[in-house]
Amino acid sequence: MIITAKASHLPQAPRKINLVVKSIVGLSATKALDKLQFTVKRASNPIAKVLRQAIANATNNHKLDPKNLFIDTAFATKGRVLKRSMVGGRSRQKPYERTASHLTINLRSTTPKTTPVIARSSATKQSIQTPGSPQPLSGFAMTKKAATKLKSKTNK
Repeated sequence: MIITAKASHLPQAPRKINLVVKSIVGLSATKALDKLQFTVKRASNPIAKVLRQAIANATNNHKLDPKNLFIDTAFATKGRVLKRSMVGGRSRQKPYERTASHLTINLRSTTPKTTPVIARSSATKQSIQTPGSPQPLSGFAMTKKAATKLKSKTNK
């Protein structure tokens, strides 16, 4: 299930908002809020506000647990453009645009995965180390041993 939250006419350029938004896509909702809290960008506050709104939508409207939510997609698009100007050299007007943005955050809910409990067999119980038993081979020693076996087979 996808839960959406939107904010319109944020007074910041979408390019700057997308820089922060890209860093939280794919994270769980709670981890994303923690990351936004310590992000030193002006865009992190409105993004966190919209993310909290999306979490509230999921818990109140759909009765979902916030622990099972993660950010599916998040993006900012171009909003209204205000034309402004400032005084340049020799008292000339230099036009510029103040671009607002629209922010959309989509959360997806996941069901908690339960891992099956595997009963230990007698073979795995025997593989537990006892004092005086030989140490198991490490990964490098195992590959070295396998390489020597392979060499002996090819030399025959």
